[in-house]
Amino acid sequence: MKKYMLLITMAALGTAALFAQTPEDQAWAEQIRLEAAAANEEYNNTAIDEDVAPEAPPFEEPPPPQKKKGVPYPYRRYFEFGVNNAGAGFANNFLSVGDIFRKQIVVNRELFGKIKADGFIVDADVDASAFVNVNAQNWGFDITASVAGDVSFEAPQSFFTLLSEGNKDLHSSHGTFSVYGAVYTEAAVDIHARFLKSKQLKISVIPSMFVPLMYIPKNGFSYDLIMEQDRVSFSVDGSLDVYAPFSLDALMNDQDSIEYMSILDAKGFDLSLNAEYDVFKDRFDWLTVGFNVKSIPLAAATLQHRTRLSLAEKPWNILDANDLMGGLTSGADDLFHLPDGDDINFDSVEGETTVRRPVRFDLYSNIRPFGKKLVVVRPSIGLTAANTLDGKPHFNYSLTAELNTPVFLLHLFTAYDELVYKHGLMIGLNFRIVELDVGVDVRSRDFAKSFDLNGARVWVGARVGF
Repeated sequence: MKKYMLLITMAALGTAALFAQTPEDQAWAEQIRLEAAAANEEYNNTAIDEDVAPEAPPFEEPPPPQKKKGVPYPYRRYFEFGVNNAGAGFANNFLSVGDIFRKQIVVNRELFGKIKADGFIVDADVDASAFVNVNAQNWGFDITASVAGDVSFEAPQSFFTLLSEGNKDLHSSHGTFSVYGAVYTEAAVDIHARFLKSKQLKISVIPSMFVPLMYIPKNGFSYDLIMEQDRVSFSVDGSLDVYAPFSLDALMNDQDSIEYMSILDAKGFDLSLNAEYDVFKDRFDWLTVGFNVKSIPLAAATLQHRTRLSLAEKPWNILDANDLMGGLTSGADDLFHLPDGDDINFDSVEGETTVRRPVRFDLYSNIRPFGKKLVVVRPSIGLTAANTLDGKPHFNYSLTAELNTPVFLLHLFTAYDELVYKHGLMIGLNFRIVELDVGVDVRSRDFAKSFDLNGARVWVGARVGF
């Protein structure tokens, strides 16, 4: 429209200039011609109006199509409840199944020669938990109640060397038999949500309340075999302390006097944190990295009852080497002083101690080579800080390979976890509404013997939800 108005104006002015006759008219016409020329130049320099089609944008390559994320396996349940990994296990670093199930066991140097410098160690553990989970798309929470614990027994190598080789060279021998462990009950809430625009970051905060049902600090009994020129002395000394939220003496003799709800007075609190990040979620969702901190202490548990088993602080026997053979042949009754009731003390008293669960750090990743949870490889490495049981820090690691079809689940794993080597598998059947799991592993504190059936654990699990 603007274009047409300009053309009409130029035509009218040109006609007026054509009919101009006087010098004044000619000057006026020349001015009109110059103005028309300036207007035409201005038009040529202006943008094209709406009546003129705009230029087409330059051609650009379309972006490559994004790969569609796979369907998660197993299908996520929005609500579920059940029992997780309820089981028990044991392990030792000495006797295998082949050594135990023999027609005849020969106790000799070859058998006891399998015991290494750290001695004979037996570990036993128990674990069971019940849970309720609620999972929305980007948030959820889990409520868990559990009982878990482990107890360890250690016997010195020197004692078994003395049994198998004797004491022909009349050397002295020393060693300590130790027992330690703890059993906890716990109630925890796992609150988790996804953050960032793409929801790639998942944060979990897990406050928990725990009560030690039994706590045994590392203690035990020591023996001393002292060989001198004309004197043989053998003595045993030490004690075993067991702490509990109620009196063990009352538990064995007067259960009606126990107020079981008083165990809540011994409660403690700690906090666990977890963070996961989906590295390539926008395209091929094949990698998640995570970091976990478990049992950050907030308030220590306090146990008020101590039960102690101890021995009298005196030698069990003192022998005169010169009279040893004569006493043995004459059958002297006072040659050996064996322990009797007066040497063993059992008391249950008020004895307060504080308990904190060990802090643990873990760094892990979930590798999904097909971009979905059909196949998952899960390596992990961690550190358990110095704890109240053995007082030493130690490393942990694990490697798990998972096959998760909509119905069948198969998990294979190997790990060094809390001083024990473990290798096992879990098989599950997922019927969408109901899932049933069963698992087994072989284990030992010695890596080579962990493949010799020196220990095992069996557990079961069940989930119901929709």
